[in-house]
Amino acid sequence: MWQWNRKNDDIFYEDLCDKYFNRIAVYCRRLVKGQEEFLDFVEECTQNTFLEAWKQISKLKNHPNVEGWLYATARNLINNSYRNMYIKKRHEVSIDDNITGALTELDDDLEKLFNNTLDPDKISAEILGKLKQSEYDLYLDYYKDNMSVTELSKKHDISATAMTTRIYRLKKKIKNIIRAYFEENEVRKSFSE
Repeated sequence: MWQWNRKNDDIFYEDLCDKYFNRIAVYCRRLVKGQEEFLDFVEECTQNTFLEAWKQISKLKNHPNVEGWLYATARNLINNSYRNMYIKKRHEVSIDDNITGALTELDDDLEKLFNNTLDPDKISAEILGKLKQSEYDLYLDYYKDNMSVTELSKKHDISATAMTTRIYRLKKKIKNIIRAYFEENEVRKSFSE
């Protein structure tokens, strides 16, 4: 049985981290089933589990099953990360300088209408031209060069979480630029006629 020092928050928290940090990291790794693309979740969720423990330290000191609380919190954080990733992927917008390849999936009439009314290269250049240079560079690194979040965070010397936030904001900005572009140019009208 672990002897907790429940009188001093700092000592209790240090003991908690010393005893369980590696166990929670291994547990999170098992939850993502060793999938390399989700290893960022492992680190982030492990750290967030202990951050949440620090926030709830006064309640946790009197909790009858501290270890169970840590495992349940880690599992919930992993599940939330999966859920958030799924939601982001559903709303993800990818812009490519050569989107004409996607036209092969459309029927002939829609393809003719598209080719007669839009110039994909021009649209792509206009949309990407509205990005700041740093955003455009991130776009190239992430979408064109397929750099991972880990590689990008090392390149920009920021945490993986901060890089994920930057990518999310870039996607959102591009999506808004696209929406505004189509509204300004009344492209939707052309397709509905």
